[in-house]
Parts: sequence; C-alpha cells; structure tokens
Amino acid sequence: MIFQLFHVMPSITLVHSGVKHKDGNFITSQIITNFPFLYWPSGKPCEPANMYFLDIAHEATGNSLRTYASKLSHLIRYCGENNISIESLTDQNIYSLSEKLQKEKSKRKPIERARNDNTVRSILSQAIKFLQWYQKNIMLLLPTPLIGEKNVSPQITVERVKNNMTRSKAGHVEYYYTHSAMPTSESKDPKRPIALPIIEDIQRFINRQSLMGERSKRFVQRYRDDPTLLEAQLEYIRARRHFMIWMMSHTGLRPSELVEMSVKAHENILTTRTLKIPTKKRRKKIAPIRSFPIVLNAASVVHRYLISRKTYCAILKDKVDELKPNDCFFLTLEGKPIEASSLEKDFERLANRSGYKDVQVCLSMFRHRFITYEVIAHLKEFINTSGKSRQMMTDIDYESILKRISAKTGHGSPKSLWNYIDLAWEELNVWGSIDKAIARLHAADQLFSDLLALQHETINLGNRQANRKISLQLITDRIGEIISTAKQEIEVHQIHGKHIYK
Repeated sequence: MIFQLFHVMPSITLVHSGVKHKDGNFITSQIITNFPFLYWPSGKPCEPANMYFLDIAHEATGNSLRTYASKLSHLIRYCGENNISIESLTDQNIYSLSEKLQKEKSKRKPIERARNDNTVRSILSQAIKFLQWYQKNIMLLLPTPLIGEKNVSPQITVERVKNNMTRSKAGHVEYYYTHSAMPTSESKDPKRPIALPIIEDIQRFINRQSLMGERSKRFVQRYRDDPTLLEAQLEYIRARRHFMIWMMSHTGLRPSELVEMSVKAHENILTTRTLKIPTKKRRKKIAPIRSFPIVLNAASVVHRYLISRKTYCAILKDKVDELKPNDCFFLTLEGKPIEASSLEKDFERLANRSGYKDVQVCLSMFRHRFITYEVIAHLKEFINTSGKSRQMMTDIDYESILKRISAKTGHGSPKSLWNYIDLAWEELNVWGSIDKAIARLHAADQLFSDLLALQHETINLGNRQANRKISLQLITDRIGEIISTAKQEIEVHQIHGKHIYK
C-alpha cells in the first residue's frame, strides 16, 4: 500500500485566459508552487481532488495546498480501499472514517493514538469542504444531494455553525460546517513562549552531539574511510543548529522564512546590519522581503555562521558530485537546500533527546517568545513615555504598538497580534519595574551561546594542551554558574508548575 498518496510538484503553470488584440495575442497564466498531485491507493491520479486543488490554489498561501492534500488523503484512501465512489458516500461512511481515524495507532508509539480528536475534526472538516466543492462543480443534478443540511435530506448531513472566534477582514461573520461523526473538540492550552531552561538544555545537547566521543561506534564506523568528512559534518550541523535557535530567538521569523533566506543578500551583513527576511503567509508568487535591523554583535553571529557554511561547502565540493547548495541559508549533510519541515523535525528530535519528550516544545514557541517580549518592551516604553496605566490605554494605543511589531514579524494585519496583549500584561506584572530587561535578557542569552562555543573550542584543543583545556573548562563552568544565578532575577521562575517569565 502507498503510504503517502500525493507528491509535491515544485511548480505548475496554469493558462486560464487569452485575449486577441491587434498587437498580438495575450495569454495570462497562474503559477502554482508546491502543488500536491494526489493519487488513488491504486496509483491512478485522483482527478477530482487535483481539480479541487487547482480551483482553490489562488486562495492558498505557503504550503497550504500540501496540508489540504495530507488531510484529504484520508478520505481518498478510505474510498479507494472500500471501493466506494465519492458520489456514493453516506453518513455511515463518514462515521466509519471517523472511527478509523480515532482508533488508528501511532507507528512510532504503538500504544498511543496516531492523532488526537482535534486532528480528526480537522481532517473531517477538510473532507466536508471538498465534498461541498465536488457537489457544486462535478456532480450532476440528482434527486438526493450528496451533502447538505438536514432540510434537503442529503446523503451526508452537516450543520452550519457560526464561528464566534474569528471574523473576516471586512468584519463579516464567518461560518463553518460540522458533522455529528466528529469527536468533541479537545480544549488545548495555548502555546506559551518557550522557556529559557529548555533552550539552554537543547543548546548543551547540540554541543554534545558534535563530539566524536558522543557518537556510537557504529555511526563513526561508517566514516572510517573519510574521518575528515565526519568531522566537517559534525561541526557544520552544530553551527547550523545553534544558528537556527539564534535566529528563531532574536527575530521570531517562521521556519519557512528561515529556509528561504538568501546567502547572497547577507554577504555584507557586517556593513548593512540588516536581515532580509522573505515574508510568507501572503498570497504572492514571490514572498515580499522585509528588512530587520540588527546591531553589530548580532551581525557578527550571522557572519560567523555564513563562514561555517562556506567552509563546509568547500569540503563537500571535493567529495560530492555536482554540489548545488543554491543560495539558501541552511543545508542538508549532502549540501542540498533543507526544507522547513526537516528543520522542525530536527528540533523536535533535539528537544526529545534533551529530556523534553512529554513537554510541548516546538519552533513556533520561539515566535511566541519573541512577540511576547516585543509587546512587553513596547508596553513598558509606552507607559514610561505617556504616563498612562493599563486602565487608561485605548484600542488606538494598542494598535499603534502592534503595528510597529507586525513590521518585524511579517504579520499582514496588526489585529492578528491582539491575543498577545493580555499575555504581555500578565507577564509584565511579573517583570515589575526592571529597566531595560529585554536588552539584558538578550545580552545574557548571547553570552550563554558564546560560552558554549568557547567550551566547544576548549574540548577540541586536544591532549597536547590538556592543562589549558582544564583551566578554560573550569572558567567557563564558573562563569556559567554566575550568569545562571544573575538570570534568576530577570528570567523564568517555576510557579505552581508553570514557567513564568521575569
């Protein structure tokens, strides 16, 4: 059986109109990137689903179509395996599919479910949208509708529900459809900013993973004929992982934006001191670039990583045929551009092996951390300059703050940041009256990273300078303890089992 029913085509060009003028013929077309081509379990193309993706492509952003294909695959697989045509589906089939999705076990963890109830609801919701599109665009007019509300007596009965959580940009109320086979929605705690102790534990683990002695003999044995390549790979992966965490912490960008950043655009980073970040989540063929100013110390971090990347490419050039690293910031071990999903999975593995297997830890929590701290900093600045208290602040005040932050984070509308206001006030009450806390926090973060790098260098001094290595090790360990103690005044405290930021 085919595990994944679709493959992603880098881009397709869809011609949708042509006009004949006296000056010649003019044809307009649409370029769709990351188009998922879906198949039936038998291996034949699933034409209805592919037509659906073509029709809604103009509404999709980023990798949305790929996400839709992943969800819709479950319905297509169910139909194919049970030899049921799409137009023959009934309520009973939706119940059967829902039960299957809820009972299926994880392949990595056989005693756990493959997906939670919220994921099942999301999959069924996507199936409903597709079936509604199928009925409207493909099915002939039949006595019994395929899908609809109970008043039309359809084969599949759905209910139209008002969405009280969101509104369209024009302010209109939005609706969605549910089916009685959907499991009850699980209440889920919102993601909070990632805690600093977690970040530091992951950074320590990254350093340990770069040491030859920490690797299994079986792993090292694979490189017995080329130990130089192994050493280069361990060093580059260490640099890549540390830089990924640094970028996520200091810019709050999305992983999909990070992997599309251009090396060429940052060759003079020490002079420009500006990050050029492609802004995703926009309905544009080419992601617009936003400028993110940074200080000289930060520019040096970017510069050092690009040197590490260049060094690794030079080593690979002699060992890999037709090396094409392209212009992307991040590379695989083979020197190819890395995907955002691969970075996310790599970070998940790092978190698990750092001792956070049963804790919610993901890259998006860095974005929450960055935005929360930005809102805190702006609130503190506004309070100090305006003399207003929380009770005196107006929506216009908040909007002016969020507008400045959205320019950094790449949000299309400042209104999408409103949920950070309450979180920031909650955290701000704990921060108290500490002046320049954000600046101190970032400085401490960077110093910790620099100490880790220094510690890594001392270990690599080798036995020839053993005494020096021991001396520097003691010094770095001691400085680390001092910084850790100082940070307790401004950073995370454990209160009632939750991380509270100071």
